[in-house]
Amino acid sequence: MHALSYFSGSWACEGVFPASGKHIASTMRFDFDLGGAVLVKHHDDRPPSGYRAIEAWGYDQQEKTYRATVMDNFGGARRMRSDGWKGKVLRWVVDTDGGPPQQFVYVRLNRNTYRVDWKIDRSGRGLEVGDTLTCRRRS
Repeated sequence: MHALSYFSGSWACEGVFPASGKHIASTMRFDFDLGGAVLVKHHDDRPPSGYRAIEAWGYDQQEKTYRATVMDNFGGARRMRSDGWKGKVLRWVVDTDGGPPQQFVYVRLNRNTYRVDWKIDRSGRGLEVGDTLTCRRRS
């Protein structure tokens, strides 16, 4: 889990929904729990957006992969998996269970800034960016 310590702390994020051009802002906070075995992420969009989520990221020793669960205030529950960092990119692939393919792609831009793109395939023509956020470390 040490590999994910980059995220530890609070982040202020600004971005856009590319399809509509609508702006979005949020805060993200990452804290280790369970003796460092789990990284817990709190994601809160600022008004007028109302999305809120809690994520638990951990490493599955049996599967030899990172796993995460996302629970949000709209009743969503998603399980994700990741092979970990590939250079500066951390890609979470959502287990679709019949839903559209989705990914959360985190890109380290520098020590105090990252970008996260939520990608989804709504049309069957491949993944498209649903929203993108650039986050700057607050603490």
